[in-house]
Amino acid sequence: MAITLTTKRSGHDPSLTQEPAAWPQPWPILSLSLEDRQRSRLAAMLPNGRAVAVILARGEQMQHGDVLCGEQGERVLVQAAVQELMQVQATNMYELMRLVYHLANRHVRAMLKPNAVLIEPDAVLADMVRGLGGSVTLVQEPFIPEGGAYASGHGGGHHHHTHPDECGLEAHDEAMGNLGEELSIAAHARHKR
Repeated sequence: MAITLTTKRSGHDPSLTQEPAAWPQPWPILSLSLEDRQRSRLAAMLPNGRAVAVILARGEQMQHGDVLCGEQGERVLVQAAVQELMQVQATNMYELMRLVYHLANRHVRAMLKPNAVLIEPDAVLADMVRGLGGSVTLVQEPFIPEGGAYASGHGGGHHHHTHPDECGLEAHDEAMGNLGEELSIAAHARHKR
């Protein structure tokens, strides 16, 4: 039976350690790519083999460091998974700022480092960077991009409100059916490895 996680809270929320929890710390870690952290509905497997179904409010996104909570006191820590990224570098800080300007002009999600910027792999952007004198190296790292000027919280996202038709039984049944299918696919994929 999958553990259903329906509430997202900041990992810095002091009440998380004050409330009774079904699982004591350290909580299981759910490592997710940026793409998966942006989903409000997700079926996944914990490292211990337990299936989880994440059912958050429509449009709600998970951030690195968030804690997902279940109705029975379950707690799962969200962590950015290691994924392939392009590391963009330049010969000096001015040239790096110039590259960041051109990437930002294309609304590319980016993770900034003192001497590099990390973005998701894109052949067109790699060619642009090289054409502007920069270098591109493929690396494997957790991707925690900047949230942007209009983002709230730690790492971005935007607020959505719910519509009455999203809260009805029909939407709930559809979500549960889709999650069941996703859990089955995730379980089969895990056994193939």
